[in-house]
Amino acid sequence: MDTPHDPLAGLRPAADPRDPRASALLRPFSPGTLLQDQPVLLGLPYDGGIPSRPGARFGPKALREALSAYGSFDGQRELGEVVDMGDLTLAPMNGSVTHSRVEAASRGLFATGARPIFIGGDHGLTGSLIRGLAAARPGLRLALVTLDAHLDVREYDNESSLSSGTPFRRALETPILTGARTAMIGIRSFANSRYYLSWAREQGIHVYTVEDVAERGAVAVAREALSRIMKDADALYLSVDIDAADAAVAPGVSAVGVGGLSSREMIDVVRTVAAEPWMIGADLMELSPPHDENARTAKLAARLLLEVLSARG
Repeated sequence: MDTPHDPLAGLRPAADPRDPRASALLRPFSPGTLLQDQPVLLGLPYDGGIPSRPGARFGPKALREALSAYGSFDGQRELGEVVDMGDLTLAPMNGSVTHSRVEAASRGLFATGARPIFIGGDHGLTGSLIRGLAAARPGLRLALVTLDAHLDVREYDNESSLSSGTPFRRALETPILTGARTAMIGIRSFANSRYYLSWAREQGIHVYTVEDVAERGAVAVAREALSRIMKDADALYLSVDIDAADAAVAPGVSAVGVGGLSSREMIDVVRTVAAEPWMIGADLMELSPPHDENARTAKLAARLLLEVLSARG
């Protein structure tokens, strides 16, 4: 097949080698690569647990592509390479199989001592990620920060009924996590039921609303949350649902809504939490490219990934 002619070829400026792109940080995994203490990226292209607006299965690809919009210099130093494991092969029509594969992959990565960052994808998979962590390191006293408009603590019957609304119910069922070591930031009005909010508070979960962030500042809220949940913890996990951002900031999510956080607030929370030295893993979920506008949401997700990498050194 002939290559299509590009009439502008030769007219576009060449890439400047003195200004490397963040996309060049991704180094494909090869057998024998040592993962101990290394940041590792794994894509989870699945959206079978999302009840509306499918499309998050394309999130990992869009996030990687959006990295080219950024440089690799954070203002103080060049970021180091990230081992990119590619995308996990999942079963689009079988939630039970998918969750089992995700749990196994998580268990394997955490067992190596890697510092994985998972990109999705259906936020419901986070429950299986934390179950995998619990299997790999059952003696942990894990603390959890979620950045999300929703509590995601819905009841479920079995693995076939898991959804994007169940991950933290499942996480709290593991022996490594308690409600007192869980903080949820960015909870939005009219996005959660009285029943589930009451249940979350009964578990001792620390809930911070959008209004808390607006009134007190994102950094102050994140620091307070960390001070509460890290008292007796020896590890920290960060889970980000991009739908915590306002619709004007992030239209390309599975559950778009108004009255959410600004991009600046999202960045400040992620940067503050990721700087905690006990953080061992993170995920960025529910980027839905078919609903995005000019890759705006993908660029926010990519920026948050870079903030995690920068804070971890």
